Amino acid sequence: MKKLVLIITILLFTSLTYGQIIKIQGGLSSSSIIWDLENISTPIYDEILIGYSVFAGIDYMDKEYYNLSSNFGLIKKGGKDELEIFDGEFEFTGETKELKPTLEYFTLNTLFEAKYPVKKSILPFISFGPRIDYLIRSSKEFDSLEENDELNSVSIGMLLGGGIKYDINKLQLGVRYDYYLNFTKIAEWNIETSGGMSGEISDNTFMVNLTIGYKLK
Repeated sequence: MKKLVLIITILLFTSLTYGQIIKIQGGLSSSSIIWDLENISTPIYDEILIGYSVFAGIDYMDKEYYNLSSNFGLIKKGGKDELEIFDGEFEFTGETKELKPTLEYFTLNTLFEAKYPVKKSILPFISFGPRIDYLIRSSKEFDSLEENDELNSVSIGMLLGGGIKYDINKLQLGVRYDYYLNFTKIAEWNIETSGGMSGEISDNTFMVNLTIGYKLK
């Protein structure tokens, strides 16, 4: 993990030196949480929740058919569900309540973008590369996991996506779609540490972002 952080950091600072397009992007995240509990067949919080994403970055090594891109920013993701309400004696009250557990991350990524110019100014592309996310805030639904050190503060994975860019003189406008492929779980715990039942939490997260860039060279 430390090697991945170092590699992304080096590429990010290198891009600031040799960057050709500085850009910002922002939009929506669409995510759901898969909160699996032992002996319960139906996961909870697996309904889609709309959050946000915002990034700043640099495109560099910009060639006709490819470029590299390093970015940092914030993303909010989570899930929602209607859960039954129980009284103090664990008897069902007949009522339900919608809960929306959320997580906010500071995220870094470095991507390889392969593009094919349709015209000189229209550039569809696909991209992929490593990413690392640092948890900066979580909602109350995760409090007990955080107290027991079962909530992972770092998430590692890949960013897979694509989109289209449009050059207008020094400006570059675009839209991109990305999927968060995760190598780590949000949380994992077992019956010995929880005193209840084993479980794990994972997520599915997509992003749709509008981008605007300025060509430095």
